[in-house]
Amino acid sequence: MKKLYSKNAATIIITIIIILFACKKDIQSGSGNGNDTGTGTANGSVQGIITDLNNSPVSNATVTGGTATATTDANGKFTLTKVQFSSNAVVVTVTKAGFFEGAKKFIATNNAVSNAAIQLITKTVSGSVTAASGGTVSITGGSAVNFTAGFITASNGNAYTGNVSVSINYLNPADQGFNTSAPGDLKSAGNTNQPGSLQSFGVIAVEMNDASGNKLQLATGNTATITIPIPSSLLSKAPSSIPLWYFDDTKGAWKQEGVATKQGSNYIGVVSHFSFWNAGDLAGSIKFTVSFKDTVSGTAYVNKLVTIIRLDSTSGGAGATSGRTDNTGTVSGQVPVNEVLVLRVFGDCGTIVYSKNIGPFSKDTTLRTITLTDNCQFQDTSQYIHLTLKYPASSNEINYSWVYPRNITQTRDSTTNLFGGSTNDPDSAKYISIGILTGNTTPGDYLFGIYTILEFNKSYNTYYPNNNSNTVVIQYDAVGGYITGSASGWLKNFPQPVTDSVAFTCTYRVKRRQ
Repeated sequence: MKKLYSKNAATIIITIIIILFACKKDIQSGSGNGNDTGTGTANGSVQGIITDLNNSPVSNATVTGGTATATTDANGKFTLTKVQFSSNAVVVTVTKAGFFEGAKKFIATNNAVSNAAIQLITKTVSGSVTAASGGTVSITGGSAVNFTAGFITASNGNAYTGNVSVSINYLNPADQGFNTSAPGDLKSAGNTNQPGSLQSFGVIAVEMNDASGNKLQLATGNTATITIPIPSSLLSKAPSSIPLWYFDDTKGAWKQEGVATKQGSNYIGVVSHFSFWNAGDLAGSIKFTVSFKDTVSGTAYVNKLVTIIRLDSTSGGAGATSGRTDNTGTVSGQVPVNEVLVLRVFGDCGTIVYSKNIGPFSKDTTLRTITLTDNCQFQDTSQYIHLTLKYPASSNEINYSWVYPRNITQTRDSTTNLFGGSTNDPDSAKYISIGILTGNTTPGDYLFGIYTILEFNKSYNTYYPNNNSNTVVIQYDAVGGYITGSASGWLKNFPQPVTDSVAFTCTYRVKRRQ
């Protein structure tokens, strides 16, 4: 008899906040000024998920990377193939009616990005003006745009004289979610911009539309005045004047254009076109790389939020940087030079699972791999593994329930492993390992193996090749989603199988980690 599965352990995750952390193990910045033109190009793939600011999936959004285009499904998922990477980088843009355009730059040394995540900002009309007379549109919190008369050009380049719907959204750099909603990373771009990372003091997005929803822009030679509130936690650090930066969705980075002055608790500046506008200082930076793995399983800590914050700005967001770990548990990007920084790692439940002061760093730095434990998995009550056994010569069924699986989902090779920790029974350490034998990641019927430690520390499992059962997988989400299914069949005692088998039924819903 050959035992199919043995005891095993699990996987975990991470992410990061504002200056420039990228999605893959290495960042290659080309010339170092943000252009990332480099000398070589190669085709690759990008897959991920598009959500709104409430983390709800956005379906039927158009996702573009270079010349490759895809549409998100009902779960907000997309896959781009034959994507042209330049210097290991690609800019991915997302458009859908009712949202501001989203864009991020992703970097991968193997030209494959597997966990791209972009959040779209809902676009609502903040107010309206007439092109002939101009006027001011403001939103709650103090953001505002003032237009001069005769300021609009239609999408066809002709002068526009009708009513103008203005949509404004303010992004607060002191908010934890700032990095996910702000486009790109806060890296400068353009031939005239020196290398470095932006320390944001506020961002606003502005879009103008006619009555049919067509985009409008400022006419050549015309300007508008924008007001960007400064968060109270950053007000004492805000300089009297600061560069203005607009987001270049072609480069996937920020370009400097103009200056804003501090007036009270706001920055006031003049702009000649509309995009996302950022009031930010440019700081010297070095390339920082760090990897994480799970203490229990030793596997990579994948796709989790990691933040690095300047020690003197822990109450606010200026100088913070963030990103997501790749499938090796690694994040890499620019951080401020010669400063003590705070490194924080967040679990799925939003709590900090690791925090430590690091630096100062005077040159590019790679830290040793950090091991950590994510206790968030114990707080996800939506996960479960239920197992029911019926022993020979018994009419009674015995039920086991792993409500908080200690080690959850790990997908590797051609097997999806669903690991469970202790059951609800405090007097025994009962364990379960389930294997779905499939190289696919879609719902369906698959061969199924199970190994479990139950009462009196006896081991039970299915055996290869004769009595493995089938499982019906009804849900197989992307990383961060869930795998749900059920199975039934027979188990035998191990290592000395008893004559009679034990009938079982099993249902499961566990979060996918890889």
